[in-house]
Amino acid sequence: MSITRYLLASDLDGTLIPLERGPQRLREVAELVRAFEANEQLLLAYVTGRHLSLAQAGIEEVGLPSPDWFVCDVGTSVYRQANGGFEPDGEYRQAMRAAFGGLVGDDIRVAIGSVAGMELQEEDKQAEFKVSYYTPGRPEPLVETVQSRLGAARANVNLVASYDPVAERGLLDVLPAGIAKDYAVRYLHERSGVDEPHLVYAGDSGNDRAAMLSGYRVIVVGNADEALKKDLGIESVAQGIAERIYFAEHPYARGVLEGLRHFGALR
Repeated sequence: MSITRYLLASDLDGTLIPLERGPQRLREVAELVRAFEANEQLLLAYVTGRHLSLAQAGIEEVGLPSPDWFVCDVGTSVYRQANGGFEPDGEYRQAMRAAFGGLVGDDIRVAIGSVAGMELQEEDKQAEFKVSYYTPGRPEPLVETVQSRLGAARANVNLVASYDPVAERGLLDVLPAGIAKDYAVRYLHERSGVDEPHLVYAGDSGNDRAAMLSGYRVIVVGNADEALKKDLGIESVAQGIAERIYFAEHPYARGVLEGLRHFGALR
């Protein structure tokens, strides 16, 4: 009798890691972890905007298990479990370098310059192939200005806009062209050996959008941005993949558990 393997590729902040850290939310995380532990055939990948060290600190803080892979820096870095720790995936790093067209983060910062309403995020939130900004509200109105400046500098990039409803501020990531969380998830799919119907992606915000429309099974947690939910509903119907997207009733970890049960990945 063959055993079906699943891969959960999930965002962390606002999805598996609750934005509110009360006892009830932590109990929900613990319930999900128990379900993980009861199914040895479920592979885990955390897909996050955090650096590796911050991602590891985050899962330790709420009690999430160590994954098989970390996808960090909004899809621009991949680390695989090896030798009791995590090692950067050299093949993936080469792909990122090629996609950025030889540019580095400092070149991107210079090309964008000063834009009213945009502020560089903290240095520990920048990466080799990612430059990240805060905006005081939704970042979409600033995207055209940034694109224009980067186009003038012939920068080969992708802009990913999202919104943090708790902090009430926008997030704008500048990534290599064609690169976002969806690219990394497809890379993991190829290397995991998991069949496409058994890869499940979970998320809550705009930087999860591309991965959510990649054709895999998707869990949209209950606390997800309402604009994102509406957009996914429209786009999934247009692309003929609406049945692959599950809008969970519950938020955070409990919503992920609800979605995994819906897709048959967990009991």
